[in-house]
Amino acid sequence: MSEASLAAQRLAVITMRQSIALGALVPDANIFDRNSRPEVFPCVIVGEGQTVGDDIDCADLSEVFLQIHAWTKENGMVAVKEIAGEIRRALRRKEGVQDGFDLSFDFEDTVFLRDPSGEHSHAVISFSVHAEDTVGVF
Repeated sequence: MSEASLAAQRLAVITMRQSIALGALVPDANIFDRNSRPEVFPCVIVGEGQTVGDDIDCADLSEVFLQIHAWTKENGMVAVKEIAGEIRRALRRKEGVQDGFDLSFDFEDTVFLRDPSGEHSHAVISFSVHAEDTVGVF
């Protein structure tokens, strides 16, 4: 059995790697599910997460908040905005079962940031994910 945010993270990575449109902008090998600083560009790194319990008597429910970081090496923000748009398209309204959780993604927002050096652009794409534990039901 898994944890709701880990299940959401895994489904997000699988889905992004399967997206043809996102793959045209970011190679599959540059979509990371690990702690690392961006060393290859463009890249997508699954970021921070939070799980908030929302249990009811008949179901184990959680709301997961997931952040995904997109990085580019560019003098501007065109490419990072294109990547953020494809991440949103790939994951918004995504539904699926992963590691014992029934998951449903909703897009929250995107924040675009400029690197102080002017060399990199960064986007933080946030999703909320409704998660129902299908294993722990008794």
